[in-house]
Amino acid sequence: MADISDLLEDIAVEFADKVDLATSELVQYLTELVKGKKSAEALEILSGINLEVALELKLAKAFTAYEAGIVEFLRNTYTTTTLPENTIRLLLKSTKNNISANVTKHLSSVTMQNIIDGIATNKTVAETVATISQQIPNPNLVVNTAYNQFSNSLTTMLAEELPANTRWVYIGAFDSKTRQECRDKIAFSGTSGKTRKQILNRYGDMNNELYRCRHQWEQRSSSPEDQGYRTEEYTG
Repeated sequence: MADISDLLEDIAVEFADKVDLATSELVQYLTELVKGKKSAEALEILSGINLEVALELKLAKAFTAYEAGIVEFLRNTYTTTTLPENTIRLLLKSTKNNISANVTKHLSSVTMQNIIDGIATNKTVAETVATISQQIPNPNLVVNTAYNQFSNSLTTMLAEELPANTRWVYIGAFDSKTRQECRDKIAFSGTSGKTRKQILNRYGDMNNELYRCRHQWEQRSSSPEDQGYRTEEYTG
């Protein structure tokens, strides 16, 4: 899990960079489009443009990279059961919709107003982009959270399909950034793992800590260490 977490974080960082670039390019283009216009005239022109669609087109490759991350996550998840392909696709669609709602739709809703304000106050494109960036959720965190939402939902579904005596281990990085909640779950899990019932009795669900969490409950294999279970703190 530690290695795949690094990969997913890289994708989240890349996604955020693409959002910044798309925002900058879009603001630059739209500012030039209404250059010399009064605010009311600019508003009329900009209102005829579907900013959400424009952003979706610009971020198409970023969403493709997000999907590739999901594929790698699935490839690195140990389980002895399967879920229908359609279930996986619906789960992927759900998390993509969350990203779209928090980034694409939110970004399109604040971009137009900020361009109008920028025209009225003679802001530079860079100043307008900076203002917009402060008004939308952090894209890196949004994507990172989407991956963890996918992970948690997948774990819950897999656990429902497996026998009640199936054991689960809490795997992932164990270093200076590991929060106490995850340290507790690592200790509770142990290399022998715990059943779904034991985990639910202790924590109420089989989720990780969601926000920037690098861990997950995973079905125990014959070698928990190879899965990523750590018994000693490391900084690698």
